[in-house]
Amino acid sequence: MASKLRTMINSELPKIAVLAGGYSGESVISIQSAAAVMENIDRTKFNPYLVRIDQNNWCVELEDNSKQQIDRETFTYKDRNGNNLSFDAIFIMVHGTPGEDGVLQEYFENIGLPFSTGSSSSVSCTFNKFEANNKLRDAGILVADSWEVKKGTVLNDSNLKEIVRHVKLPCFVKPNQGGSSLGVSRVESIQDINLSINNAFETGSPSVIVESLLDGREFSIGVIPGEDGLPQIMPITEIISDNIFFDYEAKYEGASTEITPAQLSSGILEKIQTVVKKTLAILECKGMVRVDIILVNGDMPAVLEVNSVPGFTKMSLLPQQLDYAGIKVDQIITRIISRLL
Repeated sequence: MASKLRTMINSELPKIAVLAGGYSGESVISIQSAAAVMENIDRTKFNPYLVRIDQNNWCVELEDNSKQQIDRETFTYKDRNGNNLSFDAIFIMVHGTPGEDGVLQEYFENIGLPFSTGSSSSVSCTFNKFEANNKLRDAGILVADSWEVKKGTVLNDSNLKEIVRHVKLPCFVKPNQGGSSLGVSRVESIQDINLSINNAFETGSPSVIVESLLDGREFSIGVIPGEDGLPQIMPITEIISDNIFFDYEAKYEGASTEITPAQLSSGILEKIQTVVKKTLAILECKGMVRVDIILVNGDMPAVLEVNSVPGFTKMSLLPQQLDYAGIKVDQIITRIISRLL
């Protein structure tokens, strides 16, 4: 009887689709991030359902562990009795495409379902590093110089020399659209640029960027919606990578030292927080966001990257920052969802 009563009560709660998976190499991390949301969501307030988003299959996992196909026209599914069921809100935990490039956001905007991230235009901009950097640079934010190489472009010696003149050596080559530092390499000589570009294209990104090297201490700053609705900046984490840079191994396999809170003077701390707030405003970010910063010349914060769907695993930085700030994970999940309903 108790089980039936619990099911009946839960059926009256808002139904939240927690999206996991995706079409990129980041799907493994996405599944872990979504699992953390499912584990920590307040089930006295919400009725969560895990929805797997794979290239050829969208399905929802039900209470009895069975799976039902999602109708992509309406984002609904049928229960065992053939009734059409829908969701009240969407919690997007899909890293990479289609969760961080604006594809899912545009889909839900067209359907009319509220979701946890920024708009499709905002998210697609942050995912396109070249576009985001240009927008930030134009607004006076310090970013790396960069050169975009589109897929299919054949680079001759003259092109390579022009790129090097623009960004200098050493430089970084990275997928223009992608995350988790997949496909990123540091290049020391002009002879290695083509190989690094080809490696970056293997991630599936439609273009690659070659960026100037910004040298300095590296920091990651999580941002959540505050109780007043304004962005609330989390304690800053300093990243000290065991590798040449903060790559996938350093991020998710422990090959780095993460110091929270970072040891910073009050003046530098204020500078970083100001740059983060301006960046969020320029790119119109919402929900949970992570901004990566490098401190150039010891006192000039430069934006490296903006993540519109940051990792939420036990190894991820944002949950660690929440813990240090004394904010429970279930509280921020509740805060985000409540504003969607």
